[in-house]
Amino acid sequence: MNRNGDKEKKLTLKTKISYGAGDMASQFIWSFISSYLMIFYTDVVLLPAAAVSLLFLGARVWDAVNDPMMGAIAERTRSKYGRFRPYLLYGSPFLILVYILCFTAPDFGGNMTLKVIYATITYIVLGMLYTAVNLPYGALMTVMSKSSEDRSDLSTFRMLGSNIGSLILSGISLPMILFFGKGTPSGPIGYTITAIILGMVALPLFYLVFFNCKEVVEVKAESQKIPIVKSFKACLNRPFICLFLLNSLALVGKFGQAGMAIYYYRYVMQRTDLVAIFMVLLNGSTALGIFLFSRLSKRIGKKKLTMISFLLTGVFQILIYFADYENITAIMILTVLTGLMRFGLPVATAMLADVIDYSEDRTGIRADGTAYSVYSFGTKLSSALVGTVGVLLLARTGYVANAIQPPQVMKGINMIVNILPGACWLIALIPLFFYNLSEDTCKEIRKRLDDRV
Repeated sequence: MNRNGDKEKKLTLKTKISYGAGDMASQFIWSFISSYLMIFYTDVVLLPAAAVSLLFLGARVWDAVNDPMMGAIAERTRSKYGRFRPYLLYGSPFLILVYILCFTAPDFGGNMTLKVIYATITYIVLGMLYTAVNLPYGALMTVMSKSSEDRSDLSTFRMLGSNIGSLILSGISLPMILFFGKGTPSGPIGYTITAIILGMVALPLFYLVFFNCKEVVEVKAESQKIPIVKSFKACLNRPFICLFLLNSLALVGKFGQAGMAIYYYRYVMQRTDLVAIFMVLLNGSTALGIFLFSRLSKRIGKKKLTMISFLLTGVFQILIYFADYENITAIMILTVLTGLMRFGLPVATAMLADVIDYSEDRTGIRADGTAYSVYSFGTKLSSALVGTVGVLLLARTGYVANAIQPPQVMKGINMIVNILPGACWLIALIPLFFYNLSEDTCKEIRKRLDDRV
């Protein structure tokens, strides 16, 4: 009997929506972390910029060990729920708990050392738990269907969920912080209560994935006994390396804008009241762009569509730098255009399933968890680079928390938020040129895998 048996049923709309809900939940956690934890540390807890930078960097160094290890564990898991779903069931509550702890600020009698230790422990544990939930969630996409079309749809729904989550977050997070913080963004209570509410919304969304998304691509029992090193080596091929690099670079661009944007609106435009509006515009236009354009991959191919997306995103992002700080209309239009052009991100993610098939065809090893763990590490590395480099660059400009910034600092923040992220989108085109899996090649590979006994 071959691997696919009878003709496989297409995934239902309910299944696709449920899968997308998982990344919406992830955004309520990781996007809030990416957007507000840095300023929470620097402007609320008042941690030294150097300590924050080292914290972000150290956490990602640990991820280099932790993420592949978690991927290997997940793909070797055997349970009545499959390989990946149990982690959504059991890991999500602990993730939510530590997420809330990250946005609490114990005073420790003013002892800065204890504050740094607390921030370090909670942030690193959060990263480990996020890996334990989000990595199996992402890998789940590669085993929910053998159809390239279904996988592309799952990736699209995932990115739609991601951007709808970011859209909601953009609209409500700062108003909630200010409301619960009694009008000030510099007090801890607003952040804590906001994190509690977002966490309570995220938890049932993770469970929606668990109950409605099943694994259909089976892995032979003997393949689960393959040494971790072999699984890792099976992933190290040209298409995977190209995909890892282009995704990581693009996400540096995305996170670089999101993570530092609040500094731009608060200190450069001097319009904190516009933070929510502009973030809604950015994430709303991204969701719209994904809805309008991502399915074009079936006509012109994933690679070509991704190239168009990244090129235009980078150009529009850089143009924001040259807009006058007081020209709100121009900045608004360019922000919308930047968001619209980011439709290539789910298309690039859909390529991962093709690369995993390619690796299995070459080596006989299906390393879904390991491949996704390395890929996911790129995501967290990108976020860390933004945090580490962003804080260091802020310090270099002469930035002082909660103060009016001089012109050179405003110019520096503008460059950090717009020029550098835009450049990353453009640089991401380089590895894309070397990605050598065509749509026809992927179909042939999938057919060979399905025909194997």
